[in-house]
Amino acid sequence: MAALANLWGMTTPDKSTKAGRGGKGSSSVETRQRIIDATIDTLNNEGMLGTTARSIARSGGFNQALIYYHFESLEGLFLEVVRYVNDRRLEHFGPRLEEVSTLGELVDVAIELHKGVPEARDTSAVALLVAGWSTGSGFGPRVLETQQPWNDAVSAVVKRIMSESSLPDLVPVDELAYAISALFLGLQLLSRLDPDDHTTDQVFDSLAGGAHGVTNLLNAFSKPKPA
Repeated sequence: MAALANLWGMTTPDKSTKAGRGGKGSSSVETRQRIIDATIDTLNNEGMLGTTARSIARSGGFNQALIYYHFESLEGLFLEVVRYVNDRRLEHFGPRLEEVSTLGELVDVAIELHKGVPEARDTSAVALLVAGWSTGSGFGPRVLETQQPWNDAVSAVVKRIMSESSLPDLVPVDELAYAISALFLGLQLLSRLDPDDHTTDQVFDSLAGGAHGVTNLLNAFSKPKPA
């Protein structure tokens, strides 16, 4: 992990480096957002291995010392990118998820995410971070923790859809919601390997058809209404 840390420039700079951080305006929200945007662009353009403090600074046109001033480490910046993308996703889809009443409608949300709503580069950047990190670094659990609000939102939808059926007694809802989130992330990664391959689109078409069948199954096992 030390080699990776050196590769990505994740070690905290010494005092002489910190002296070049800039004036008091460096702590502005605008500067932090500029760094996050540059990181997302660099991840998409250079991949995980090419995303170093230097390449991020070059992409955003700022001194790389600003990264350590605002985020302390490159890992801290990467976590903030995941948090930022998750917040944007919830802000955009949160109200929509609260209105979803069928699995088909939930698949529609997944399709919109796959097509790049609200920003394709955001989801792609998170997928790259998840795929490119060492399993022993401790970064993975922190990413999962940051992603948890989205997983909770999906889980709430699944629970609400299945609440009128007796199937929740047979199907682990939380695990199902987790699988849905993991499935989307995996499809996002695979679709990057060959942008011209439309297999992922076909998978979503199959999911839409499967959701219709599951809806019929849920209706068949609907709980009896109280007299």
